[in-house]
Amino acid sequence: MVRKFAMKSVDLKRDSIVRLFFYYFLPALFSMLSMSTHAIVDGFFVAHALGENTVAALGITWPVFPMLVACELLFAIGGSSLISYYLGKGDIQGAKKIFSSIIYFVLILGLCISVVLFLWTREIALFLGASIQIEKMVVDYLEIIFLGAFIMFLHPVLDMFVVNDKRPVLAMSSMIIAALGNVIFNYIFLFVMDLGIRASALATILGNTLAIVILLSHFVQKKGDLSFVRNFSLKDVLISAKNGIPASVSEMSAGIVMLLYNVTLMQAIGERGVIIYTVTMYGGIIFFTILLSIAQGIQPISSFNYGANQLARVKEVYRFGLFFTLAVSFVVYGLFYMFGEEFARAFLDSKRAGLRDVELISDIAFVMKIWFVAYLALGINMVSSIFLQSIQRPWGALLITLCYTIILTPIFLPLLKQYFGEIGIWSAYPLASVITIFVASIVLRYEFKKGVFAK
Repeated sequence: MVRKFAMKSVDLKRDSIVRLFFYYFLPALFSMLSMSTHAIVDGFFVAHALGENTVAALGITWPVFPMLVACELLFAIGGSSLISYYLGKGDIQGAKKIFSSIIYFVLILGLCISVVLFLWTREIALFLGASIQIEKMVVDYLEIIFLGAFIMFLHPVLDMFVVNDKRPVLAMSSMIIAALGNVIFNYIFLFVMDLGIRASALATILGNTLAIVILLSHFVQKKGDLSFVRNFSLKDVLISAKNGIPASVSEMSAGIVMLLYNVTLMQAIGERGVIIYTVTMYGGIIFFTILLSIAQGIQPISSFNYGANQLARVKEVYRFGLFFTLAVSFVVYGLFYMFGEEFARAFLDSKRAGLRDVELISDIAFVMKIWFVAYLALGINMVSSIFLQSIQRPWGALLITLCYTIILTPIFLPLLKQYFGEIGIWSAYPLASVITIFVASIVLRYEFKKGVFAK
């Protein structure tokens, strides 16, 4: 059934938007959920093999990952939109040149960044707020992650380009294999070989490596429109980077928000606060991934039809994306609202945690109910932002992203902390996300009335 679904051709100009959306959304959902499980699997195995303090150590490292992802999204998102645009115009050779240039550049950039980060691992760990108790664990974990950073750069870029080459099921399959590999490697390294926290990081790198091998085979064997050519255009790389700025800043600002929260919680509550935040964000990864998959599901459709000058159809794609993300957001929020404690227990040994802190599990569930209000609004903001990127309007997308991250959250966090204490800390990000909806509505209203759709 999956094979039949994968091989059946689609017409981005004429097929129903619902069919096209699910053609891209479902593989993207499985792919991105599989990718997101790397962090969740690491947390699960490390917590049960090495204890609760390692959960805090992993939580301290979290801001690093959005920063790494931000670098690759600069080229993956912008390049995907540009490649879809050229394919929509029928310029396959132009799409190949953009694809090849980005892959060559990302590989070289990733290797350089890997070396630099590895040499500064301890300084980065201290900057992230690692306390004396968890500093060594943070350094051990990050050293392996930094050595394999170039692999983590290349994997998502290849994955998105495979999706744009009309092979979303292949992208999904590679992600699932990577996730399964990560589970197997974590189990062997931590429970069988007892290699410590470094092994968990190594399992993540090896899982990504498996996915890269699978994805590269598609392009090397020329199974789609995209393949490698002996051509490099720095101009194309820079244009892609310009279009990818909003997505890159979105991830980077997410890292900044995580850093702000880690530092604030360490000062106000200590390691306990970081543990609550980390487990909450394990749930947040799932929620965020679902919403991002919805936004990514509309991206190829809107980009292609924008390139084909089908503007009425582009509007219809956006409206469908908004409706679907709202419906899904409320369902997922309801599930976490009802089963928050059960989710937290999956990461913390309830018996051992209960002896030390009888309220830890219930406090995590309570924080989830507050924190995940942000995601009810975030779906609207993300669909709006990625939609704007897909129609070559990166600056409106950037404004939306900045509002709920590095503009409003840093303002609300100290303010609400001062007046409402811990409740205020957890409420700052949700409030920023809700207010950003109004900014998004203003930007989209302009585009519909006076911008690109008014032409």
